[in-house]
Amino acid sequence: MASRGSFSGERAPARKRGSSVVPGRGQPSRVALQIDNCPGKYQVLNDVYEPHGLHHGHPYWVARRSPCHIFHTRANRWVISSELDDGGRCYAFKKDDNVASNPAVCGGSWVVANDQGQWLENPNMTCQEVLTNDDPLIQARYMVEEDMTKAGIMSPAKRRQMWVTLDRNGDGFCDLVEVETFVHHLVRSNVWPKWLSYDVALEQAFEATCQETEDDDKVEKENFHLLLLNIFWFGKLHDVFQEIDASQDGTLSRQEFQNGMTALGCGKDVDTAALFNDIDKDRNGKLDFREFCLHVRDRAHPDRSDGATKADKLRSDAQNRLRDMAEGTAVTSSSMVRHKHFADFDRLEQQIQDIVKQPQAGGLRKLWNRLDYNGNGQVSLAETDKWVVEQYPLLNHKPALMRAHQATLSVAGRTGDFVVKKDFKTLLTNLFYFNKLFWLFDQADESNDRRMDFTEFRWCLSMCGIKMSNAKAKAEFDQARKNKGELLLFTDFCSYFVERRCPLGMTEFIEGVGPGPGVGIGAGVGLENFSRSGNSSFGGFGDGLAMPSRARGGGR
Repeated sequence: MASRGSFSGERAPARKRGSSVVPGRGQPSRVALQIDNCPGKYQVLNDVYEPHGLHHGHPYWVARRSPCHIFHTRANRWVISSELDDGGRCYAFKKDDNVASNPAVCGGSWVVANDQGQWLENPNMTCQEVLTNDDPLIQARYMVEEDMTKAGIMSPAKRRQMWVTLDRNGDGFCDLVEVETFVHHLVRSNVWPKWLSYDVALEQAFEATCQETEDDDKVEKENFHLLLLNIFWFGKLHDVFQEIDASQDGTLSRQEFQNGMTALGCGKDVDTAALFNDIDKDRNGKLDFREFCLHVRDRAHPDRSDGATKADKLRSDAQNRLRDMAEGTAVTSSSMVRHKHFADFDRLEQQIQDIVKQPQAGGLRKLWNRLDYNGNGQVSLAETDKWVVEQYPLLNHKPALMRAHQATLSVAGRTGDFVVKKDFKTLLTNLFYFNKLFWLFDQADESNDRRMDFTEFRWCLSMCGIKMSNAKAKAEFDQARKNKGELLLFTDFCSYFVERRCPLGMTEFIEGVGPGPGVGIGAGVGLENFSRSGNSSFGGFGDGLAMPSRARGGGR
């Protein structure tokens, strides 16, 4: 089935290196690239890569079906990686000869890592120029990254923030319900455009991601970037579908389809009536969105069937093997750490609450004795820091420890620098409270400079499920900044909560009692329950709630 601009595998005309017709360095490419002859686990790289613009002053390409890019590193290398500037998923590279405008006309061989992590040349691996696919429907797939950039989510740091919000329980997976709740929340908060909020498009995006990664009903953290690409792509397709659907009944009649294909520039030299019959699988005379999406995927991948072919399965297996391997060895990969989730705090709170509930305050006494290791009945900030580092590293955030210590002294009305045994439960409560505040602050602080600008503050509001106009958000940001500077400091961020000046939804997010993005984030022990756990008599440890006033509820 031929169509205008559809890719047929035809090679582009041969070009001599240095020829005037070769696109100049620093200009977007006018040719696509085809990678072939990558065996075994690297066969996922065998794909057609469409030109997408400039990166680091050089052209770069996006794979037609696999989550891969070809780009220049600015360090005399062309790289194939899962995304731009991702050293942790560098699959292959080729030295740049500083003459050619793309790796297809660049001398030398590609270098890939073997099973032992050794980087070796693979002379069989080829990269050749091929004709680009100018089909408007297919180009939507390659242009979604521009929309993702506008949405501010192309950076790995921003995606980590998003994943933590999406993966509420920290198990490393998300299902369709979580995805729909997450996307609707971002759209309602005016963070994402409205055309991303249609459930039928989200279902197709989720299903496509699961098919491509061979997961039945969930998406893993490693495939989150692929899920985002599909969310934006199918959102774009739904936008196109609605434009074609003149009757707005959610289906395309034969005439609507023919008119729409012509208007999009996809109907030239194509029998649209025969094409409609081919797409209309259930023969009901109308095309629903699912059938339309299958058609577009067929246009993008002519060798793909409606079901999973053997080639599809091999490609999926290869993607999974690449995902499961720590592919970036020491040569290309930066160290990776597991990011904290609210669920981690909940689990630790539960553990300590169980200790506090032991009869006659025996467990609480053991905790205090470990903290007050010299037995003088009082502890300094340095002792608290040492205890946290050795016993509970989850709470080891120095700005949070300082605020927790100061708040405990303030609640007790003490003028010195030492927390006494009677204030221990208050200190425990404050340690969790301010660490959760720091976690929220740190998730929004994309620049990692311990300061929050207005854009980061808007993201913080979004994480907490706060729907607010840009003007109101700016007023909220101005209210939070005590120093009236351009940036919000963590100290002011804490005061913003403690002094009852932040929206109620932010407090509910921290305490796990409110909706957040769909349901309570970190719902579990809860700060109030933790502070009141145990018997009514604590053997010298105090007998009630003593935490920052803002954590008690209330607010605006």
